Amino acid sequence: MKTIFKLEKCYLKEHCRMREHGFIRPAGYLDLGFFSSRKKAEKFMRQYIADTCDPNTFAFFIFEDMVDGVRYSTRFACKSRYSYTADGKLNDYSDVSTNGKARYYGRTPDRIRFQPGDIVEVTDYDGIELCIVAAPPRTVEECQAMMECCREHLRKYLHREPTPQEVAADYPLDDTDDTYCVLQHYGDGAHEHLPPISLFKPTRRITKAQRELLLSLKQK
Repeated sequence: MKTIFKLEKCYLKEHCRMREHGFIRPAGYLDLGFFSSRKKAEKFMRQYIADTCDPNTFAFFIFEDMVDGVRYSTRFACKSRYSYTADGKLNDYSDVSTNGKARYYGRTPDRIRFQPGDIVEVTDYDGIELCIVAAPPRTVEECQAMMECCREHLRKYLHREPTPQEVAADYPLDDTDDTYCVLQHYGDGAHEHLPPISLFKPTRRITKAQRELLLSLKQK
């Protein structure tokens, strides 16, 4: 079945004042077009970067969905998703569909870019926020262990060896598990679970006070 690729730009709202002591920078999103392939979307993105040279560009996103299934209500409802830095370099991607049926089987170590204690900038619906990583996505080994737990549970329940199909049906992890848990500067346990495409290496100077506050959250 054919898919469509939506290209989106995340940009800093230069006219907005920094708020929350500078931890959040107001941001907006701009649809740049729909394409028949990711390659075409990337080509347009790179030409757009060369033509505009916009200093307020923070990142780009490409979302893949079925031609007859594009959903505009949420940026993350898609078949696959990719993020790019302001200069067009691939930041991260996820190929676990958000259709509620696909399952997440873990990331290999080379696909986990951040570890607990790393300070990152994360994109959300209206801002770019400094956060600290509390937990990365589950690894392949962790997901395999969970698969074995499902198999053992079914053995006890069915009193026989479960089929691969039964184990797969009982396995609970989906795209919502392909996320990082990040702690927010508000404290009191404030956190978010965000897809890897939303996390970026900091592109701004982090003050000593900001760093100390975020690191203190990880120690609690």
